[in-house]
Amino acid sequence: MKILLILFSAVLINQNVYAENLCSNDHLAYPKSLSDINDNQETSCDLCGCFMGIDPNFSNNMIGIRYSSFKYFADANEVNDPNLDHEGHDGTSSTEYYNNIELYGRYYFSPKLKLMFNIPFSSNDINGKKLNGFGDMKVFLQYQLYNSSIERHTSFWQRIFLGGGMKLPTGVYNKSFVFGVVDPHFQPGTGSFDILLTGNYLAKFVDPGIGFNMDVLYSLNGENKNDYRFANLFNITSSLFYEVMPSDQFTMLPHAGVYYENAKNDKQNGVDVKDSGGWAFFGTGGIDFYLSNYSLELTFQYPFSQNLNGTQPQNEYRFFIGAGYSF
Repeated sequence: MKILLILFSAVLINQNVYAENLCSNDHLAYPKSLSDINDNQETSCDLCGCFMGIDPNFSNNMIGIRYSSFKYFADANEVNDPNLDHEGHDGTSSTEYYNNIELYGRYYFSPKLKLMFNIPFSSNDINGKKLNGFGDMKVFLQYQLYNSSIERHTSFWQRIFLGGGMKLPTGVYNKSFVFGVVDPHFQPGTGSFDILLTGNYLAKFVDPGIGFNMDVLYSLNGENKNDYRFANLFNITSSLFYEVMPSDQFTMLPHAGVYYENAKNDKQNGVDVKDSGGWAFFGTGGIDFYLSNYSLELTFQYPFSQNLNGTQPQNEYRFFIGAGYSF
């Protein structure tokens, strides 16, 4: 909470100082369509990764809330020992849901430097056995390395952001069921300090309003007090989007692309955890709606291919729905 208060105070102090700078940066918002990729989720499962959302109000501060749900399924013969990974798989098929409600935001300290944060609350379910609690907060900075000249006659423009930050152990990670041990991946939090490295590339043809974005995240994970270390995680998102503007105040942004994530084995007391890590490749698509400063985002991800180590439940689908306000 101290960290949140410090960040909130910094936002209030700097808001008036940089308001004029942001207004002087209005030319970046023409046309009001360049996407911004934000680190919005972050979940505690080793292959849950980070979802990146599209936002045409890229040069504005923002606050929003998002709901996400990830479904996993295990056949009866995949995991048959309740004392092993993913407690509760007792020889029957198993269905797992990892649900998050997230508060996220973006604040520009200057036209080139922005802060982003994410605070999740998790409600996870394995065959009706539930664990609820706050997850780990993520906070990081991104700096704009390049932004092509934006003028009224420009037909193609692009920009590059690089940054880094931390995932803080604010979530609960030692909750237990009355009937058994809980797998670390089922916990809302991880209990570790993690370093986040991020990069974003965005390009757009002003006419006909077609664009491409790519976002990369690498997470260097620490060890928690249980001597458990989640594997370092790499993921990359790339998508094409098309801007439809029925009016000056209303924009629709359909988008489609691919998402890839990869992690090696976790470690317990320095020893590899067999049933952890692997890779997954998703197709992703959705549509976002923007009315003035308000936004509604809908995204669905489906696994085309996956290879998870050991006997882990397989990805079934992931979906996201969020609402935001830019100011």
